[in-house]
Amino acid sequence: MPDARARPDVVRLDLTLVGFGHVGRRFVTLLDERRERLARDHGLAARVVGVATGRHGAAFDARGIDTRRALALVEQGDRLDALHDASTGPAPASGVALIERHRDVSGDAAPRVVVETTLLDVERGQPAIDHVRAGLRAGAHVVSANKGPVALAYRALRQEADRAGRAFLFEGAVMDGVPIFNLVRQTLPAVVILGFRGVVNSTTNHILTAMEDGRSFEDALAEMQRAGVAEADPWLDVDGWDAAAKTAALVNVLMD
Repeated sequence: MPDARARPDVVRLDLTLVGFGHVGRRFVTLLDERRERLARDHGLAARVVGVATGRHGAAFDARGIDTRRALALVEQGDRLDALHDASTGPAPASGVALIERHRDVSGDAAPRVVVETTLLDVERGQPAIDHVRAGLRAGAHVVSANKGPVALAYRALRQEADRAGRAFLFEGAVMDGVPIFNLVRQTLPAVVILGFRGVVNSTTNHILTAMEDGRSFEDALAEMQRAGVAEADPWLDVDGWDAAAKTAALVNVLMD
C-alpha cells in the first residue's frame, strides 16, 4: 500500500487547542493513533500548533508542537513553556491570546481550527464564548466541547460563524458526541421538534444506579472522577447544573 503521507491531495489542518484536560489530552492521543487513516481515507493531515491551559501555561509553535511531550509535561504537573517558540514572542497569556498569535503568525498558510475544551461556566459561559468569538474573528473554524457557548450564546455565535463563512461545531458538548444535533439538522430538516426527554448526565445516572446496588454516593462519584467522566467540579453534575446547560443547548439548537 502506498504511503498515505505521500498523497498529493492531503490537506493540512493547523489546530489550536484551548483547554488541555481529559478531553483535550484524549483528543490529541486519538489524532496520533488515527493519523495514517485520516490521511488515507479523508485526505487530512492535522498538526497541533498551539496549546493553552489554565494551570500549565501555553505554547505556540507554527512548525507544530510535539503533542506526546506536551502530554507528558502536563501529566507530570509541569508547564508547557518549554514547547513554546520564543521567536514569536512570549508565551500567550490566555486562550484568546493564543488564537490571535496563530492568526498573526501563520496568516492563511493552512486552514485553521480552534478546538475549545475548557471547563463549563454555567453562569456566563466564559471564557469559552470569548474563545469561540476569537476563533471566528481569526478566520478559523471552531469546534467546542463546552456547553456554555451553545447554552448561553448560540444564536449570536451561529450568526457570527455564518458571517465569517466558518463552521461552529459542538457535537461533543452534549451526550458525549452522540450525533444528536447532526441527526436533527442534517437528516431531519423537515421535522419540528416539540420536546424531548432522556438521561442527560452520565455521572448522576451512574451514581443513582450504584446507590440502588447498595454502594455509597461518595464511592460512585469517585469512580466516575477516576474514569475522567465526571466534570472537574462534580457539583455541576450532582446539583443538576450540567444537565440544565445541556437542556438549554438542546432547546436552542433543536427548537430554536
